[in-house]
Amino acid sequence: MIKCCMFDLDGTLLDTLKTITYYVNETLQKYDIKPITEDECKKFVGDGTKILFERIFSSRGVNDADLCYQAMLEYKVAYDKEPYYLTKAYDGMPELISALLSKGIRLAVLSNKPHSATEPIISRYFPNSFEKVRGVRDGYPVKPNPAVAFELLEEMSLKPDEVMYIGDTNVDMQTGKNFGAGLTVGVLWGFRDKDELVSCGADITVSHPDMILREVSR
Repeated sequence: MIKCCMFDLDGTLLDTLKTITYYVNETLQKYDIKPITEDECKKFVGDGTKILFERIFSSRGVNDADLCYQAMLEYKVAYDKEPYYLTKAYDGMPELISALLSKGIRLAVLSNKPHSATEPIISRYFPNSFEKVRGVRDGYPVKPNPAVAFELLEEMSLKPDEVMYIGDTNVDMQTGKNFGAGLTVGVLWGFRDKDELVSCGADITVSHPDMILREVSR
C-alpha cells in the first residue's frame, strides 16, 4: 500500500526550465561562452549542478575545470537570490498535491537541485504540504545514489515499498529502483521522453498529474 509520494522537483513538480536556462546563460555571458538553448538544458540537467556545468563546458569545448567550478558557484549564488524567477507549477500539480493530502498520503521531495534553492521553492509553491524536503547538500551523494532516499525513509518511518517515487528523468527512474520504491513513475510533461523513462525502469508513465492520483487510489 502506498503511504507516501516522493517527488523530484525540476521537470516534475515545477517547470523550472526557463529559470535554469536563464541563470546558466547569465553566468556564461560573463565568460563569453555561447549560451545554451532550452532543448540543450533539458539534456544537461538531472545529475546536479556540478555535472550540469561540466556538460555545458564540454559541449562548448571549454576544458578548464577551475573556470567551470567558478561558473557553477556564480550560478548557484545568482539562482539562490531569486529562485522563483520564470518558475511555475505544472498544470494540475497544485490540485494533485491537495488531493493527495486529503487522502492522507504523506509527501516528500528528493531533488538534485541544491538544497539552498529547493527548500524555499517548495515552501513558496506548495506551502505546508511536504513533510520532508531534500536537495543536494555538501557531503551527501546525488541521485541515483539512494542514500538520501533511505535517510528520508528512516526519518518518516516508511518502508521502500510504501513509497511511490515520481520523476521525469533517467536519474529519477534509477533512483526509484535503487531504493526499492513500491512504484516508480515517470512523468511525460518534464525534461525527458517516454523512451528514456521506460528504458531506465519506469513502472508506469503518466501524462497528467491526475493519473498519479488514480494510481495512489488503486
